[in-house]
Amino acid sequence: MLYKFDTDSIKHAEAALLLYAMYKSRDAKSSLNGIETWDRFSSYIRAACLKSSNTAEFVQEFCKKSKIESIKPKYLDTGDPVLFKDTGELIISDGVKDYRTSIFENDDLLHVMEKESLYLIMLVRERIQREKLQGETEEETDEN
Repeated sequence: MLYKFDTDSIKHAEAALLLYAMYKSRDAKSSLNGIETWDRFSSYIRAACLKSSNTAEFVQEFCKKSKIESIKPKYLDTGDPVLFKDTGELIISDGVKDYRTSIFENDDLLHVMEKESLYLIMLVRERIQREKLQGETEEETDEN
C-alpha cells in the first residue's frame, strides 16, 4: 500500500494520487458530479493526455475540462513527513502542507495515465470506497 492506494508501484501510486486529488478538489459546478462521473473522468483523462506533453499540462487540461478551479493540497497529503530540500529537514506537523510538486514535475506519469487510466481509476475508486467505509465505522464507534 503506497500513498493510501492498494498498489506497490510508486508510479501508479503517484498517478493515482494526482487523479484522486483532482477528483476530491472538484466543486458543485464540476461535471464530475452525477451518474456518469466515472465515464466522464475516464474521457477527461484521455482528452487531457492527447493535449499534453507533460504532467503539469495534463493537470491543467484535466482541470479545465472538468471545471476544477484549484487542487486542494489536503488531498495530496500522504501522511509522510514534509522534506525541505534546502536543509534536508523533515517536518511532521498538521500546520505544514506538502504540495507534492515533484509529482507535477514527473513527466513519466503522463505516459502511465495515458496507457493505464482504467487501472488508475480503479485505484482511486477503491480508496474512496475504503474511506467511506472507514468513515461509517468511525461514526458507529462514536455513537456507542
